[in-house]
Amino acid sequence: MKKKILAAIFVAWVVLWLSFTARELFRKGHLYDYAELATRSLEGKRSYVSEDRFYEFLVFCNARLPESASYRLLGVDPVSHAQRRASYYLYPHLEEGGAGFVLVYDEPAAPKEGYEVFAILDDTRYILKERQKGRR
Repeated sequence: MKKKILAAIFVAWVVLWLSFTARELFRKGHLYDYAELATRSLEGKRSYVSEDRFYEFLVFCNARLPESASYRLLGVDPVSHAQRRASYYLYPHLEEGGAGFVLVYDEPAAPKEGYEVFAILDDTRYILKERQKGRR
């Protein structure tokens, strides 16, 4: 009797697991995502999850920021997943309010007063550096 109850519980668990998996894959339309991630390298998976264009910008910034530079991110919602991903990918660079660098993402007319262009990826993605005092 005890074995039958355990077998019934196990079968119910398997049926529930299969139904939740099928719902995730088919009803929510994530089958393409799983197939896409299965074929990519680790770097490709990071790019796919972060959105390719944003990930390209993060790699660009990480390669060009000086070793101990802090930054401020402009053009990304402060409470979004993109903001958290940026903090992860740009570590050990830290985001601070009065940082010397401003990372501009999708802001073609970012305020440049007090800053100069440090590095450019394209017209809407670039890095600004705070101007030195006494320098124009």
